[in-house]
Amino acid sequence: MDYQGAIEVLFTKLPMFQRTGPAAYKVNLDGTKAVCNMLGNPENDLNYIHIAGTNGKGTVAHMISATLQTAGYKVGLFTSPHLIDFRERIRVNGEMIPQADVVGFVDEYENKWSDPSFFELTFGMALKHFQALAVDIVILETGMGGRLDSTNVIPSAEVCVVTNIGLDHQQFLGQTIRDIAAEKAGILKHGVPVVLGKMRPEAQSVILEKALKTSSEMNYGRVTPEGLNEDYSPFFKENTATAYETLKVLNSQGWDIPESIIIESFNNYREISGQRGRAEHLHATPTMGSLIIDCAHNLDGIKGFLEGLSSHEKHLHIVFGTVGDKDPTEILSLIPINSTMYWCAADISRAMPTKILQEFGENANLRGSSYSSVLEATIAARTATLNNDQAQAVICGSVFVVGEVI
Repeated sequence: MDYQGAIEVLFTKLPMFQRTGPAAYKVNLDGTKAVCNMLGNPENDLNYIHIAGTNGKGTVAHMISATLQTAGYKVGLFTSPHLIDFRERIRVNGEMIPQADVVGFVDEYENKWSDPSFFELTFGMALKHFQALAVDIVILETGMGGRLDSTNVIPSAEVCVVTNIGLDHQQFLGQTIRDIAAEKAGILKHGVPVVLGKMRPEAQSVILEKALKTSSEMNYGRVTPEGLNEDYSPFFKENTATAYETLKVLNSQGWDIPESIIIESFNNYREISGQRGRAEHLHATPTMGSLIIDCAHNLDGIKGFLEGLSSHEKHLHIVFGTVGDKDPTEILSLIPINSTMYWCAADISRAMPTKILQEFGENANLRGSSYSSVLEATIAARTATLNNDQAQAVICGSVFVVGEVI
């Protein structure tokens, strides 16, 4: 079996939320536990930082990973979803899992697993890889929620982190902020310190209540260190404050993370950790204008991203696509009505057809055109903003669209 064959097995023979949506969701941890048992329970041999949240958890994970790596530790990082290459989900010191290791895992275990989901098996692959490389610490980003997320089978952690909590995946996590916060708080573990990012008071109160039950010391990510570079995302400083507090908690537990490396690590965390697609700025070329891409796809994420752009006071040319199982009405209401829209659909079965999306846009008084592909829409937006300092091409609305653009 070659790498493409292994990916074919993973993507087509397993229920995958990224591809099929709600049908892949499971309401218990039995499948993950079965995968871990099949692999000899590697989850018991590793140290963890466990991170949940609606927005910011991936960026916080990458910031912490970059800093720990710079401090000399061997760091495993498990995140989702991927944008281009499946192997983005599993990294050690910024390096993706080798193709040969993915092939070897599928070859060895394909005839041994029963009916895991894509995420359950991917998580097991990550644990096995981290165990084999004897990493010092693993940073786990939850896929969805927390209480029933596959990552929550770990026995304990060095610290648990909960970032901003907003409305997303309500069909699984609950209809209110308090409901969703309760699911995210499910990652808290007995006696393990907790770091809270900036969040709504009603979310924070739920997590504090849970922390009392788990005897968890509370820490708040509110202090942003001096010397940070400017970023297009207003969440950058929030995420930095959360990551900074997490590193302080680790230091108090005996991990050696010099203060002198933290600012440099934060300012260069994308290059060190490998993260892409979050407030990422692609510079102009001789034939196309610059482009800012962001995976923002829920209310809080889109709102924060657009607020960051508005400070630059430019006319926005927005390439936008979404999935068909979400109503985009509230999100579209956040977009400035003077924006020029470039409606498109990612090349996945879940994508909302551009005709339907444009109708939603017109109902929100947004004007623009539909395009037959993400590529065509992106080229049109970048061409329209070429050599125009008062205009900016932007991509948002779907991780699938961002992945195609990259």
